[in-house]
Amino acid sequence: RPGTPEGVVAMAVAAAPQQQQHNFLGAPIKVVTTYGEELEGELFCYDVNSSNSLILRQTLGDGRVSFKWVRSNVIREVLPHFDARRAEERARVANSQIQRLHKNPPPDSSEQAREVFYALSKTMDCEWDDLDILCYGVRITKPYEPGNCSGGADEQILERVKKVLRGELAIISRNAGQKQMADSSPMGGTASIEDEPTT
Repeated sequence: RPGTPEGVVAMAVAAAPQQQQHNFLGAPIKVVTTYGEELEGELFCYDVNSSNSLILRQTLGDGRVSFKWVRSNVIREVLPHFDARRAEERARVANSQIQRLHKNPPPDSSEQAREVFYALSKTMDCEWDDLDILCYGVRITKPYEPGNCSGGADEQILERVKKVLRGELAIISRNAGQKQMADSSPMGGTASIEDEPTT
């Protein structure tokens, strides 16, 4: 019976094409009852054929879940509900995942690219853009040297990134030289001091 409280759920569901009716499941809604009570939660299930009722799934503050069974004869209104806290949490999680993806090296990046990225990221905000490294809007492309830097909001930022990159490349080169020397020594990179025998 359209226009009556009993028909609210039935009208909402029946108005949608058959294949879209399941799209309502999980939708956040607010139900206003004839007693003035407002119930909020996700539409867990509904039955318009026999019991003419719906069940709301509510997440409690301590992480537990509660279910409310509501007969449609006490429903005055069904409204879409926007949960700002939930939307904010979803946005925070999505942003965190995106940032984590941009902080992880692409699978096909070279060892040199990863070394440069990690060295720069100690002091600068860096992220990956495919195989390029972005630092403060400055793009560093292969072979990841100061001459391969471009962009940035202004010339000072570009020059700052180049200067830091030069310094980090010098440290990487120096460390690689020391490692190579240690690997090629006859002691395998270890040194020992032997006591002279006393006479």
